[in-house]
Amino acid sequence: MKGFTVLDKDRPLKMYENRAGIFKLLINNEDLELFESNIYPGKSIICQPYESINSTNIIFLLEGKLFHTNERKFVNTGDILFFKDLDVTHHLSVVKQTRLLMVRNSKHFIEQASTTDRIYEMIHQIQEKDQYTEDHSNNTGNLAVQIATMMKLSEKKIQNILLAGKIHDVGKLNIPIEIINKPGKLTVEEFEIVKKHSQYGYDIVMKEIGKNEIAKIVLDHHERLDGSGYPNNLQGDEISIEARIMAVADSYDAMISSRPYKEPISVKDAIEDLRRNVGTWYDKDVVASLVEIINFTKDVNL
Repeated sequence: MKGFTVLDKDRPLKMYENRAGIFKLLINNEDLELFESNIYPGKSIICQPYESINSTNIIFLLEGKLFHTNERKFVNTGDILFFKDLDVTHHLSVVKQTRLLMVRNSKHFIEQASTTDRIYEMIHQIQEKDQYTEDHSNNTGNLAVQIATMMKLSEKKIQNILLAGKIHDVGKLNIPIEIINKPGKLTVEEFEIVKKHSQYGYDIVMKEIGKNEIAKIVLDHHERLDGSGYPNNLQGDEISIEARIMAVADSYDAMISSRPYKEPISVKDAIEDLRRNVGTWYDKDVVASLVEIINFTKDVNL
């Protein structure tokens, strides 16, 4: 691109719109790419080492509010973020609806946005069947990637956790809605049907995305350290750290959420429940990281 050009932001080169937000690629030439993102609350932004290798990345926060998990501080309207040659993944949680411009001299927009779009197509299918499952999936995914960032997992593991968290319950598409939303206690037979959603989810992810490392997290997120989980009664180190994180995030959000068959419990009571089951069901380091996140973001002292 040479010369002087006035760009019409309403006529982007490429646009993706899904339940995460609206993403517009405005410039894509030999020098740089520029895109605008309008991201909804409760979603995540991750800045990864691979996209910053010898690449300057600048984010202009036009409006909104973010929480920078690594630094445990908020980022506000008017702030400018800069990164290059990162050693670790940085995570930003969208606290208020956020509009930003990002300019960088590496090209990742289409790959990243198209992957996100495929994930949210699956989430849309979930929403059409059960609104709670969609909300729960978004909450769990955002919380799980915050925990993974706090624990300084590799960029690949954090990316997989982000994607798996959003669709960890996609297998419930194959569970009858009258069982999912039953107001009373499930029968033994009904619970056995519900337990199949982990395997169903694995099968769906493999068919739609074809990434085993993501599908395996979906399969194992109900496994427990003592072998009492499902579907394969895995124990201890047989359960990946990604699945251990998902188990804690999933259980926490389920406990503090309202469902037809139960009332929500308080954040403090949910944390107490997790702590009681550390070492039996849940990984102690994962629970400790969750507690640290909540202390910063929920204004409670746990």
